[in-house]
Amino acid sequence: MQKKKLTWWIAATLVLMLFALTGCQTIQGLDVTQAIQNNALVQSAESKGSLRLELVPNHTSSLTAGDKAILEVLKDVKLELNNVSMQDKRIISVDGALTYSKGSIPFQASLNETKFALQIEGAKKQIFFDLAKAQGGSFPTELTSSVQKQLMDTRDVLAPALTKFIIANAPNPKQISVSSVSEQVYSETLSLQKLHVEIKGSELVQLLKEFLTSILADEKGMKELLGQLYDVLVPIIKEQMKASDEDEDDEFSSPFPDLMRAYLDNKTLAVEFAFTTIQQGLQKWLKDWDTTVASAISSSKDPQAQAFLSDKTVLKTDLFVDSDKQIRKVRAELSFPITDASTGISEVKLTYVNDIWNINKPVKAHLITPASDAVDLIEAKAESTSILSFFKKDSQAYSFLRNDLQVAKREVHLLMSPSEDDNSSYDASHPYINADNVSMLPVRFITERLGAEVKWNKETKQITVTDALTEKTIILELNSQSAQVNGVAVALDSAPVLKNGATFVPLRFIAEQLGCKIEFDNNTHSVTLTRH
Repeated sequence: MQKKKLTWWIAATLVLMLFALTGCQTIQGLDVTQAIQNNALVQSAESKGSLRLELVPNHTSSLTAGDKAILEVLKDVKLELNNVSMQDKRIISVDGALTYSKGSIPFQASLNETKFALQIEGAKKQIFFDLAKAQGGSFPTELTSSVQKQLMDTRDVLAPALTKFIIANAPNPKQISVSSVSEQVYSETLSLQKLHVEIKGSELVQLLKEFLTSILADEKGMKELLGQLYDVLVPIIKEQMKASDEDEDDEFSSPFPDLMRAYLDNKTLAVEFAFTTIQQGLQKWLKDWDTTVASAISSSKDPQAQAFLSDKTVLKTDLFVDSDKQIRKVRAELSFPITDASTGISEVKLTYVNDIWNINKPVKAHLITPASDAVDLIEAKAESTSILSFFKKDSQAYSFLRNDLQVAKREVHLLMSPSEDDNSSYDASHPYINADNVSMLPVRFITERLGAEVKWNKETKQITVTDALTEKTIILELNSQSAQVNGVAVALDSAPVLKNGATFVPLRFIAEQLGCKIEFDNNTHSVTLTRH
């Protein structure tokens, strides 16, 4: 089995750790299945919790100073959700903070139907994201508001159904127990039953095999789930097919074959076809299990894969359940080793805790009203320098991104052309020293690699460099020894020139304006620009 496939199996087994809490039977008087199903059916509630990431350092002597600094910042990071108010499953607000060794970055977020809004302390603008637009991107035609609502409805219907199916077929791990405890949940002490589960990486392959075997045997449960999938998804698919057909040119046939339409028009036929396909796939998988999956994992020479599937990888989970069979508290810890010594990390720990109260009682979410100038994440650019432009320079968030995580750091190495007379097209991206003894640099090549934008105006023969990080707009003109920086004239050591189809500008000028450190290496005839 190829390494890529093996990695998929490792990911699948790690995901299974989150589902393999218990099987369908009652354990020591606690109906775990009912408790987990009830949790999936909660319509309103308040909660608070945190997700903590710990990186355990080891052998950091080989790391660069910059890498050591980043590791120091990230070795203990916590996402705190101080208050989560779920008015219903589509109207939710969150008040939280990201905390780390040097400070805290508070934020507020809210979901109103499909519209997600995020407000981070120190951000210049709100961040906005429409889930309906994101979902619409995978469909051949634009989604109507009714279809968007249907898609949101599918989550409410399918989540409990899928949860029920998974729990019904999930195998019991070796270490599982139930005890009666008194536990603090938010502001009150409750008498609860605690389900404690421990799963080791060495158990995962067998647990996955047992899980798939149980699914294969659960014909009734599988067909019931497929029937529910048909009921909620097929009407949406049909509406999209109809819209797609109407958009098609008369000269062309429908992109959807008649056989597909026949299956979609007959629920029994569609469910039987899907079930048979899944059943045959699972049968083949399980038949070849020992000679494919298990043998490939056991014979893997990848030390990280072996570590994931060893006793050193451990998931510990505690579920606290009240007398109404509602989960009131969750505490989970996942730890796994890192075998690559060059990372400077020996182990990763993830810890999650969550308290839940006011279950299915009236809860009011505190929604954020998106401002007119809110940043739409679908349209926003993903470059790290543009991300920094979202934040005020004196904010903790800006310091965290730029100084601690060094997201704007760039290092560009360039070979110097031997002379100005070298006119090969290969040297269109190489700096050179001109007759004025000035190092000249290809402006587009370098500015784009440093995260800035460059535009060329053919009529005025002007180059405009826009840099979000330094908040500078630089205008240069061919054959002119004067430039403008934010509207102020600045003299140049040499005029920009056109050479081999590229515009070259004085290296030191553009580097200093963009806040770069310049290093020349006479031995290798190269120059290095570093931006932090």
